[in-house]
Amino acid sequence: MKKTRNTRQRGVILGILQETREHPTAEKIYQNARQIIPNISLGTVYRNLNFLQNQGLVREIHSCYGSSTRFDGILAPHAHFHCVRCGILFDIALPQGFEQFQLNQMDMASTITSIDLNIMGECAKCAPCSSFTTEDQGSTH
Repeated sequence: MKKTRNTRQRGVILGILQETREHPTAEKIYQNARQIIPNISLGTVYRNLNFLQNQGLVREIHSCYGSSTRFDGILAPHAHFHCVRCGILFDIALPQGFEQFQLNQMDMASTITSIDLNIMGECAKCAPCSSFTTEDQGSTH
């Protein structure tokens, strides 16, 4: 196995992610990192995000509807809510006991290694502006 060293750039990127609840894009992380390391490149940020994700130190969140990938440095189990109108993304606590979720379909033996729960909807700021009625919510668009 290839030995890796901890770099200043990697530490700064990880620190940025662990100190925020905003789920920044790589571009936003790059902008924040440049305030600390002015000569850091966007490529360095992407390489280190990939490394940190592969090491299980950050989570990659695929936003809804083609938005940029976002990153999360909070590893405690939680879900993400994506507003389909404004694009805001925020954490939601999982229901108690959800970590013990088991898959019991037919006779398949399964081991769940992680759960990635993304909930789509309208946030409180966007919902009052919605043109949907309660009858529309049950339809498939």
